[in-house]
Amino acid sequence: MAKLRSTMVLDTRVRCGVTAPKQYLTGLDIFHGHVFVPIVLIYKQGFDIDHARKGLSEVLRQHPLMAGRLKRDAQGHVYVEGDDSGIVFRVHRCEGPLPYGPHKPLGKDASRFCRMLMPWQIVGKDMSVALIELFQFECGGILMACSGLHSFFDGSTYWNFMHNWSKACTGQPITPPASFDRDVMIQAGRQPCDPAAYDLMAKPPLLRQLGIVIKLGWRALTQMQSEVFRIPASTIQGWKDEVKRTLPDSPGVSAGQLATAYIMKAISPALPPDATRSVGLVLDLRYKRALNLPRDYVGNALCWAEARYSGAELAQQSLPELAQRCKAGGEQVSEAALRKLLSVTEAHRQAKRLWRLMFRPVIETLDAGLIQNNMSKLPIYEMDLGNGTPDWFDGAPMTIRMALIVSTPQRDGGLDVHLTARRAEHKALRARLVADGIVPAAASALPR
Repeated sequence: MAKLRSTMVLDTRVRCGVTAPKQYLTGLDIFHGHVFVPIVLIYKQGFDIDHARKGLSEVLRQHPLMAGRLKRDAQGHVYVEGDDSGIVFRVHRCEGPLPYGPHKPLGKDASRFCRMLMPWQIVGKDMSVALIELFQFECGGILMACSGLHSFFDGSTYWNFMHNWSKACTGQPITPPASFDRDVMIQAGRQPCDPAAYDLMAKPPLLRQLGIVIKLGWRALTQMQSEVFRIPASTIQGWKDEVKRTLPDSPGVSAGQLATAYIMKAISPALPPDATRSVGLVLDLRYKRALNLPRDYVGNALCWAEARYSGAELAQQSLPELAQRCKAGGEQVSEAALRKLLSVTEAHRQAKRLWRLMFRPVIETLDAGLIQNNMSKLPIYEMDLGNGTPDWFDGAPMTIRMALIVSTPQRDGGLDVHLTARRAEHKALRARLVADGIVPAAASALPR
């Protein structure tokens, strides 16, 4: 893209006129870091910006903590003050037509629209937990760059809020969350736990941790790149039919499991030959019955599991067999394991040492690990701000090997896989898609 020529025409804070009692962030909140996670929605037809701004103010009245600020108490613990300081809302007018969409994902251009802020710019500062920046092009199309603070949101909380914003803009009843009380998670982390339970948290010695962080940063800067690969609905259905045919006693597998297993099978030859292949699975504690968390809990309620394969297994086993194994084992999501996760993160929060914890599958991405983040069930393409749903979802490239899985804009059962990986791994996946006849050679990936 040529140099972006834009003029900021509005820089305001959207407020709701409602305050809320302060809440302390949990160990799981802070473990995810005070970093903004940017996403981009493309609306070719645009929408009424003033109408969207008023809808945002309306939905904030049901989510008042989102208009607050992160602060520290005298002991250094972080909390959110529901003081109605407002959400950052900016509008830019841009020259030329809107160039992005399924035909042209953002790729590295994301940095032109998505703000990257450091933790020291957030806690104790006048910085909202969400940033909304609209870029309106001469054709009327709008690129909406939204960033949510990961220490305040997980995907479920974020997209439930966004869906309610959409309802406010389209005249539908808003469904306010009933559970704003983060203390339920803090108290769960103070219950006794089994120290021998399954644990995916690593606590490497300080020097080794520093080396890991440096290696992850260096790889992100020099080797990681992102492409979008589309897997059509017909392919997904064909895979599911194969599961029923070859594994008739199987309880079934999800489209996300099938897509992830296919990716691992395809890129395995490009991974270090002797390394165990791992898939880190991002899961939601709201759906783990043992904890009895409210389904509408607001905050981070993420837990993790992993699937592991050898290179030989990926080469020799069928896709249905591999997909069946791409799930959390019972010991990983047992009540004991989940309570240990909460206990460990809460203890480190109290000691202000959460920075010493690392998610083991993230470390393994330095070798042959992949993180799967399946967002295909979230209401991304239902986000109507008054003039229709988005034409395209995108975001900034990740910094580790990750498969971000979303539905296609058509919501037809197909999947778009936003894969951050090394060039050789993209090449291997592209070749496999072509060889299997899933896509023609000229369209094995959406162009970056």
